[in-house]
Amino acid sequence: MKLPKEFFSRNAEIVAKELLGMNLIRKMDNGKILKSLIVETEAYFDEKDPASRACKNGDLKKTMESEAGTILVYGVHNNWLINFVTGQKGEAAAVLLRAVEPLNFSEKCSGPGLLTKALQINKNFHKSNILNNNKLWIEEGNAKNFDIAESFRVGIKKDLKKPLRFYIKENKFISRK
Repeated sequence: MKLPKEFFSRNAEIVAKELLGMNLIRKMDNGKILKSLIVETEAYFDEKDPASRACKNGDLKKTMESEAGTILVYGVHNNWLINFVTGQKGEAAAVLLRAVEPLNFSEKCSGPGLLTKALQINKNFHKSNILNNNKLWIEEGNAKNFDIAESFRVGIKKDLKKPLRFYIKENKFISRK
């Protein structure tokens, strides 16, 4: 069952933690279904968050202020990164997917650029919504008994004083140990 809007309408930190263990499903153009387990996320907030895309005015900030569940895709170092907008409309907040564990395929997905390549997620998904998407969605997963580890976000020069990277402890598919 797909996750409801209420799931994404909460604080990015809560959503980032609770996405762990959920299944990210991608229906490819050829009809093949790729299933993966979300194992690593990061939370981002408004312009007061020095690492957030909301620090710069423009499309990314406006997209982060969209309806909960809106998909935010942007490029970094020739890679697409996928995020999901969280919270209430008008608040800039989103969760970045950093890594997934492939469940029925064998591509490398231990990093935000690797997972978008493996799942063929590109700018075409930008501003669509994960809630009513028939090519990409999130379902409750079977992984329930795991510990969540926290750290500071990866590759950030200036970060908040709070760990906002979350991952399934001891999962071999996370991007950084």
